Amino acid sequence: MAIIKLLMLWEGGVMQDAELTALATVLLVAVGAAQVKILSGQRQQQRLDWAEMYRSRWIELRGDWATIVFLGRRVNDFYQVAHHDQLQKLREESQRLSDEIASSWAQASVRNVCGMLSDLCTRVLQGNIKIQDVYPIFGTELLRQGAPFRTLLDNRSEHLKCYGSLGPTAEESRHDRLRSEITTWLVCHDGIRRRCLIMIDLLWAEAARLEDLPPYELVAAANAKASTGELNRARLRIETMRLGGWSTWRRSRRLANFLRHAEWRRFPWCRGLRKKRMKKLDDEWTQRYLTS
Repeated sequence: MAIIKLLMLWEGGVMQDAELTALATVLLVAVGAAQVKILSGQRQQQRLDWAEMYRSRWIELRGDWATIVFLGRRVNDFYQVAHHDQLQKLREESQRLSDEIASSWAQASVRNVCGMLSDLCTRVLQGNIKIQDVYPIFGTELLRQGAPFRTLLDNRSEHLKCYGSLGPTAEESRHDRLRSEITTWLVCHDGIRRRCLIMIDLLWAEAARLEDLPPYELVAAANAKASTGELNRARLRIETMRLGGWSTWRRSRRLANFLRHAEWRRFPWCRGLRKKRMKKLDDEWTQRYLTS
């Protein structure tokens, strides 16, 4: 209405300097608001396009993901992602381990999956895409197998080598050597390794916020993060500023604070898990399990 009134005054030739200034101001505000809306829509569409691209890449890498889970577990572990036929092929390939030639098939799987997650983490830390946009792509499918993945990333596989007094079989020894080969590759590509760990932390925080995981898993992780939470947040802050410089300190703090969704709540007004809520969810989950 204000623009129409000013235009009428302009056509009537009675517009003064003050009114002309007001018209220019109103027009500039209107144009600015339209540009902001257009840019916002473009960024939203770009995030959707990226999310669809990563969805397609994740589907293509299902076989490589099954290989990573196989490498991060004991050779005879019951819980695997690979189907029976694929699992048998992986076991056969692991028996061909050579002391002279690296296992290219295993390194290729780790390179493909970790490279994709590292690239995705970079976009999240740079503010190009939100964790809420990509969580539905990976969700609990990745997180439920997060332990074997972290075994490779953290190079902490000693708990898998408890074979008793008889020691490991020949197949188990070769499997351990293959896992060691992969962890060495990850150590040599530390940037990829760091960003994969950050990506897991962000996905886990979103899963905790949505209560998508069994309560006993959320509780166990929150207990562990009582000692590792600050280290995880520091790693995220440093990586964000490493990628974008000191101008990204505000985003680094916001993303680091987002990780608190997976930790125990310190104060009533803070983010985090509530013990009473977890106890209630655990009771409900146990009841459903017993009656199923």
